[in-house]
Amino acid sequence: MTVLWIILAIFIGLQAYIRFAPTSAGAWTIDATDRSPGDYPSEGGFMAVRRVAGESSAFLHQFEAALLAEPRTAKLGDADGQHIYVARSAFWGFPDYVTVDLQDAPGGARATVYSRLRFGKGDMGVNAKRIKRVLDRMGRTVQG
Repeated sequence: MTVLWIILAIFIGLQAYIRFAPTSAGAWTIDATDRSPGDYPSEGGFMAVRRVAGESSAFLHQFEAALLAEPRTAKLGDADGQHIYVARSAFWGFPDYVTVDLQDAPGGARATVYSRLRFGKGDMGVNAKRIKRVLDRMGRTVQG
């Protein structure tokens, strides 16, 4: 019976750490990228680079509204001119961090959106699905 209580205590401790581990927006900034527009999957993450039609501030406003419409998603803060959000899984509360960086480029701005997990290695495609869903919701504001 003691072993069961120890396992339960470890489980509760890990769950509490996953949900309440401190973090700051500055820990989730990204380096500027010179990648061409497209999708860049990685283990545990997904990056989308897009040309922005119109004002970059309009893109950011629409992206933020679409992202925050996702369940369990909140803005973490801003750091180094980038906007950082956290989206949590339903049951475990695992955090995924989404960073948006807008860079002026010839012919208009370029948006880099990078979503990745904090704990573990694989995300089962969750980050890619989320970002593609948000960008699709935005419609013509985003150009490949």
